[in-house]
Amino acid sequence: MGETRTIYRSAIPVDDGQHVLDLTGPIVHVATRSEDYVEVWHIHNPGEPADARTFRVYGTGHPDVEGVHVGTAVTPSGRLVWHLMELGGERRG
Repeated sequence: MGETRTIYRSAIPVDDGQHVLDLTGPIVHVATRSEDYVEVWHIHNPGEPADARTFRVYGTGHPDVEGVHVGTAVTPSGRLVWHLMELGGERRG
């Protein structure tokens, strides 16, 4: 019997930079437990080729937003709201 699917978590910094995640399945949830990063939970499919996907975090009101919206996360204090965008290509999930 082969390896089974698993849910993984990755953190993307809130730093105006572009960040690449090598994903083998869809993103299933976006949230944050910090003002410094956004977390994504994604399905990991062993044996599937990884797809390099590029993400950037924007704050509410940030000018020149690019990409396809993946999810929104409110910081624990409720003071900040982050929006995770995927850059390049069309949304895959």
